[in-house]
Order: sequence, then structure tokens, then C-alpha cells
Amino acid sequence: MEPVLVLLPAACAPGLTWPGADVHRYSSPLDVPGILASCPLPAILVRDGIPASHAERIADVIRAHPRPVIAVATTPWDGETPDPIAAACRGIVAGFGLRAIDRLLELLRAEP
Repeated sequence: MEPVLVLLPAACAPGLTWPGADVHRYSSPLDVPGILASCPLPAILVRDGIPASHAERIADVIRAHPRPVIAVATTPWDGETPDPIAAACRGIVAGFGLRAIDRLLELLRAEP
């Protein structure tokens, strides 16, 4: 079974792991493009704390990523406010916290 890349902001609780996930923490939104570019796995990006000023650059990298990327926002999103990251991803799950990652891992592992 292929692992899934999970990108977490450094502000998330320490020690978070999921079976079959390759967890990478980013301390700055500027780290996200390099992590995605170096790891061609399907990915889950916890996008909390990424400012609008970095969103377009990250969206470009997501569009170029060879595998699906799903964004997670731990807080609700209205679905209407423009969000370049959400537009570039295969999907976005918002408002369910980090619990959403368990289900998304199943979904991404089922991808051909």
C-alpha cells in the first residue's frame, strides 16, 4: 500500500501520526512547495495558517503535483470566499478538524 503524504503546520499538536502516512511538518508556508515537489505521493495539506499572500504560489505547486492533493481546513469555510488552494486541490474538507485525515487517507489510497 502506497503511503500518503500529510503536510501539517508546525503549530499542530506534536506526535500526530496516522498508519500509512508520511507526515511532514512545515514551519512556514514557504516550505510547502518544496515538500510537495520532492515527494510525488498523493497528499493531504492541512492549510491552517497559510496567508492569502502565499496561497497562489502553493496552488501553482498543487496543480503541478502528479498525484491528487486534498486540502483540510480545521475550521469551517463558507465555500464561496475565493481560495486558490481549494480551487487547485482535488477537494477540500473544512470544519471537521484533523479527524478528517483518517477518512481522506482511505480515499486517497483507493485512487488508481
